[in-house]
Amino acid sequence: NNNNNNNNNKTNNAVSSVLKGFDNYSEEKQQTNQLDEIIRRTKTYQFTPKHQYSMKNNPLCGICFPQWLSILRQRYREIEWFKYWPRILFLTFMSIINSLLAFIEWILYGDIVNSTTTPLHPSPVFILGHPRTGTTLLHSLLALDDDRWAICSTFCAAFPSSFLWLERYKCWFTGVMDDTRPMDNVKLDFDLPQEDEIATNVLSGGMCSPYMPLFFMRQEPEYRAFYSFENENGDNDNDSNNNNNETTKNKNRWIQAFLFLCHKLTLRAATTSASSNNTTSQPKTKKRLLLKSPVHTARMKLLLQLFPKAQFIYIHRNPYDVFRSAAHMADTTYWYTYLNTPTNAMIQEFILRQYEILWETYEEGRKDLSMLQQQQQTTTAGKSSQPPPQLLEVSFNELTTDTIGTMKKIYTHFEWTTTSWEESDIYSKLIQEIPNVQSYQKNTFRSLSSTLEQIIDERWGPSFERLGYRRRCDDNKNKTV
Repeated sequence: NNNNNNNNNKTNNAVSSVLKGFDNYSEEKQQTNQLDEIIRRTKTYQFTPKHQYSMKNNPLCGICFPQWLSILRQRYREIEWFKYWPRILFLTFMSIINSLLAFIEWILYGDIVNSTTTPLHPSPVFILGHPRTGTTLLHSLLALDDDRWAICSTFCAAFPSSFLWLERYKCWFTGVMDDTRPMDNVKLDFDLPQEDEIATNVLSGGMCSPYMPLFFMRQEPEYRAFYSFENENGDNDNDSNNNNNETTKNKNRWIQAFLFLCHKLTLRAATTSASSNNTTSQPKTKKRLLLKSPVHTARMKLLLQLFPKAQFIYIHRNPYDVFRSAAHMADTTYWYTYLNTPTNAMIQEFILRQYEILWETYEEGRKDLSMLQQQQQTTTAGKSSQPPPQLLEVSFNELTTDTIGTMKKIYTHFEWTTTSWEESDIYSKLIQEIPNVQSYQKNTFRSLSSTLEQIIDERWGPSFERLGYRRRCDDNKNKTV
């Protein structure tokens, strides 16, 4: 009985590390009633400047000096030098250190990290979804199946130029981030899975990633083309030859940085597997990459060009909750990284427009993938083997209320298990880690003004309809009738 109690305590702690605090709004509840009243009455969410002198939790902490110098040279007129000088000084110092660390890795691994010596698994898995829809939760649960996946850990994302040799000394860098995420108190640890786009942004020198508005929110519209490397209308930018060449250049720069990271993560997984098995040879079966970055939601077309056999899991959530959670994240997290100060309207427009871009491009990619699979099924009709499914949509609600069932749905859909579900390794790990997930109580959200709800209804309306969520305006119409 004592052993069972100890196991239950360990299980509860594990559940808390993954789930507890997800969308924790305790900080918001401590804010003044005056701010609540402003939010209820206005059409713009109110954000509060903070962390001006903070140097923690910065996704550029792993950038190298030449890339950092390029950003400073390109954006020197937009940077608020006197306001954010501690942050700029810190990143400059870290960039010099990172350049030295990257040089050591080049000496050790320069001839190994390439497509010939480190081939990639042809069928990576991408977790798609808008920010704050549960992508982190799903990523963490899938990553429990560590014998199957090669992941991008938080340390790999933070220091992408040197993690192959530096990761063993990760304890040196614990001071660069807090123990929990600023927006929801979810545990932060260098070993936990992280968004690969953070690393790609650093490796590409911030030249072609939609993550750069986290530093230059005032220039956010300039980075929108980097979601799918198409223009705002979703078509190739053919306004002029110069614009088209620049789009292609940025796209190729991103692809080069992204594939370089994928090769490094594959090599890391092979090296880790060999070490755990006490052997110097690589495992016979390469681990599949399990990658999660919300901006990949806009890149299904591009990712299928790179990996025609890629598989995708799209997770969605009530759009009102997505906005509230995204606004909370912007107010608690983005202030750690800004190099110039945006207005409330700029931050809100970033949230609204990002959702629109991700949704529109995802729908295009989803439909293209459906047509492609129909063609493949027609071609292979009558044959014993059919192409495996490549897309599944799940909701945040079903993942949190029926975690075991949802995970079984995912593994069954993609045929990832060769045994019965109850005999699979992931099932036993889920049982050990999250037995109380169904009792998890989601946190409450701050109410939005009717004007802001109307804006969300109008701009995010297509996603409400397709995913089966009700809009406030529909409820109001029914009441009127």
